[in-house]
Amino acid sequence: MLYPQANPFRQVIDLSGFWQLRFDPQDQGQQAGWSHGFSGGHPVAVPASWNDQFAEWRDYLDQTWYQTGFDLPWGWDQARQQIGLRFGSANYLAEVWLNGVPLGEHEGGHLPFAFDITPYVRPQDNVLVVRVEGVLAPDRVPPGNLPPDPRHMFIDQHQNFPPTSFDFFPYCGLHRPVLLTTTPVQAITDLTVTTELPGRCL
Repeated sequence: MLYPQANPFRQVIDLSGFWQLRFDPQDQGQQAGWSHGFSGGHPVAVPASWNDQFAEWRDYLDQTWYQTGFDLPWGWDQARQQIGLRFGSANYLAEVWLNGVPLGEHEGGHLPFAFDITPYVRPQDNVLVVRVEGVLAPDRVPPGNLPPDPRHMFIDQHQNFPPTSFDFFPYCGLHRPVLLTTTPVQAITDLTVTTELPGRCL
């Protein structure tokens, strides 16, 4: 995935700033229609971890909803451009909606992901909603909620919290910038470089 560029043919807008955030420990947001927009949220900085910004939710890793709004800049035109939304990182599982339309989801907190929003974006009053959760699980990277390895020293005296098999806290949230991008309808989307050494390698 090429990093977005700003030039005469491509534009980039950083949506970083203060979004709205709402915790969902009862997992009620989807049924309540929060994917179409919600009220009663708290201001939260993006990019950042919610664990660092809310002391009372420091150890919370479960369902959490983000929301922001934006307008398209003057001159952006879906007929001539492809409009995209790029997330630098969301830890760990993310689902994304734009104006109530599900764009997709992404698993893994360490790689960027992007969506083509050309058919769904409006000139004004767009509502972007993201649900993020970082619940520890053995099949995630890195794995969590695994029994401690008995080979570790002082296992009885030193219990990890949360129950991880790694030595850092699993911070959750939108950890890198969220970018609004345009490219020409016909554009280079990726590059592959293949190298060869002439002659015989010893």
